[in-house]
Amino acid sequence: MGLARSGPMVVAALILSGCMAAPVPMVTGQRIAVVQTDEAMVPRGQGSGPAGVIISGSGAGADAAERGFGGALPRARSAESSGSGAELAFVSGILRELQQRSFAANTEFCGYIGLDPAGALIATPPRQGTEATCTLPQVPAGMTLLASFHTHGTYSPYYASEFPTTTDMLSDASDDIDGYISTPGGRLWYVDSDTMTARQLCGRGCLPQDPGYDPSDDGPLLPVFTLQQLRQWEAG
Repeated sequence: MGLARSGPMVVAALILSGCMAAPVPMVTGQRIAVVQTDEAMVPRGQGSGPAGVIISGSGAGADAAERGFGGALPRARSAESSGSGAELAFVSGILRELQQRSFAANTEFCGYIGLDPAGALIATPPRQGTEATCTLPQVPAGMTLLASFHTHGTYSPYYASEFPTTTDMLSDASDDIDGYISTPGGRLWYVDSDTMTARQLCGRGCLPQDPGYDPSDDGPLLPVFTLQQLRQWEAG
């Protein structure tokens, strides 16, 4: 789903849903990254359990601590993703089908693409997440990882979903892979963990679009985002 946007409307929604007991002063238009836990909604990196839009099941390393993810697991074998050609066509087909399922269920879907022992492109079965999170599956034996993929679910005025988040980027970097992200507006993004940038591969409507999508609410779209640019935006 992307980043949650805070402000008067979001505070009101949280109060109504029971996430907040009383009004909290907020700066209009302020944007912070939030995650959902069993107890509350808290800023990313400040929770005690797994956090983030996309939660990796195979990553390890220093980035895991920054993302608030629990214990390091053995790193799966990975290879360099291309972000183009047959690989792009393969993952685009997966996300094209998942967009419709994501809109119907109002949840994210996620998984991995990679290579089988013969070098053919394969994908894990997609996993269904929640409105704003998705836990990546375990990597099958014999699969060489290329990239993750996930949808950003349906359009909501409470989330900035038309571009990747820092958590999206750090999750892929911890797995030493790249990532593909589809948005409610039908955009496709590519996270390059070598350069720590997110590049828009195709624009609005190149993938199926949520019927409720509002193009006037896209946010600060750029053709390419750096990790630092996303951090600055998320900080408000």
